[in-house]
Amino acid sequence: MKTLIFNNLIEKSKLNSKNSSNNNKRHDQKLNNLFVYGTLQHGKSRNYILKDLSYEKTILPDYKKVEPQTLGFPFIIQEEGSIVEGEVYFKVPDSLLERIDAIENEGVLYHRLLVKVKTIKEKEVEAFVYYPSEDLIKSYLEVSE
Repeated sequence: MKTLIFNNLIEKSKLNSKNSSNNNKRHDQKLNNLFVYGTLQHGKSRNYILKDLSYEKTILPDYKKVEPQTLGFPFIIQEEGSIVEGEVYFKVPDSLLERIDAIENEGVLYHRLLVKVKTIKEKEVEAFVYYPSEDLIKSYLEVSE
């Protein structure tokens, strides 16, 4: 059963990685909303990076937040019918996104993808999110077995 789950997660990660290169074209258009669900959230350890920006509480539909104790930080996986509660930060400057990319180890641990989130006012907003790399998913599954 874990092998089936593992293969499904890896395939979704590969699909999202392919979508990531397409989504980065949107980045050139200065779409800089950022959905956060972990240490970058208001009141969490890395929020100092985003503290001066406006944000709203939001949900990310069809994803699930995973918080393995062995890793010490959360990540999300696609799971139909689930939701991830978080925040969307608006008008994040390119320079700040690049700084967060470095902190989140974008390209190694995470890939920045474009997703649609819903605000508490039911407004749909496009935002970037950090989605785990294939290697991060593999390491989580190896530890959890």
